[in-house]
Amino acid sequence: MNRNCKPGDLAIVVDAYNPANIGTIVRVIRVHPNQGAMCKEPEDLLWFASAPRPMSYDVDGKIILRKKGPVPDSLLRPIRGCPLGADIASGINSLPARSIT
Repeated sequence: MNRNCKPGDLAIVVDAYNPANIGTIVRVIRVHPNQGAMCKEPEDLLWFASAPRPMSYDVDGKIILRKKGPVPDSLLRPIRGCPLGADIASGINSLPARSIT
């Protein structure tokens, strides 16, 4: 299966259960050791990521703030440079819309 990110990538959170996390820039560190740590699609990969500001997580009905934690690959878009001459918007227009309910 194709993944959006790989370890070492900077990425932006494009969708989230907690809307406060949308737009957060994270550094993808590694595959999260507990793939069941949060609700996600079974085929989705859970990354362990760090952020410069705390991300919000719902744990047993309480909101906790952490600078490091799990983020599903499907909710991330990597931030990478474009080759010279590439149209920056071309990759954005082709991204599928995703939402979490």
